[in-house]
Amino acid sequence: MNFVDTHCHLHFPEFESDYDEVVRRAQEAGVMFFVNVGTDLESSRRAIAMAERYDFVYATVGIHPHDVKDATPEDMGQLGGLAKHPKVVAIGEVGLDFYRNLSPEPIQRKLIVQFFDLAKQANLPLVLHIREAYEAMIELLEAHFKLPIRAVSHCFAGTREVMSELLRLGLFISFAGPVTYKKNEALREAVRACPMDRILIETDAPFLAPQTHRGKRNEPAWMMETARWIADIKGVSLEQLGEVVFENSERLFGRSFVN
Repeated sequence: MNFVDTHCHLHFPEFESDYDEVVRRAQEAGVMFFVNVGTDLESSRRAIAMAERYDFVYATVGIHPHDVKDATPEDMGQLGGLAKHPKVVAIGEVGLDFYRNLSPEPIQRKLIVQFFDLAKQANLPLVLHIREAYEAMIELLEAHFKLPIRAVSHCFAGTREVMSELLRLGLFISFAGPVTYKKNEALREAVRACPMDRILIETDAPFLAPQTHRGKRNEPAWMMETARWIADIKGVSLEQLGEVVFENSERLFGRSFVN
């Protein structure tokens, strides 16, 4: 199997002591490729550095909505330069988070439009963080893009109805460990309704471990628990799901992972 963990943070400090073992466990489980997602300027640089070291690791560059309050024009300029790196596959993690509002809403709205512009300039897709802000994000996307929009709703946590709107815009929908949580039937209903050609899977490691590891540091090998849940919900084999996720990943990111 050639599953792709489409959103992880292997460059975070949580993996410094055992990165090689984490990758070995993941690849033994069938997760062969990793998209290492930047959350600020420095972590974007680290994501690229890791992608330069390993053929099977790719990077994204962006600033998480929690941190955009501290972003400077110089930061945005430097991210624009990083986006030109050949192993950078997307602009992200960027978005809107009205749940915690660690950055004021007006600043979040201003910066996400700047990231829209950066994605257009770099001809890269968007990795979107959306929490308690789906309506606002849908309005902004419609205002600034022609359809279909090349983007993914990372760690989707909305309703089936919200998902339908994102699908209408052209987005991919990425599901993570919460699909396996006991009380998340609404999210599993979204999985049932999601077209196979729009499904992606991620870990968001080191966050959001699936049910049997809940509360622990998440890692890409454990994505297979989420994948088994999704395969069962969709009524396909794990191998079939892996092929679909691989193809969808290549379509979103616009490149072949197997050279």
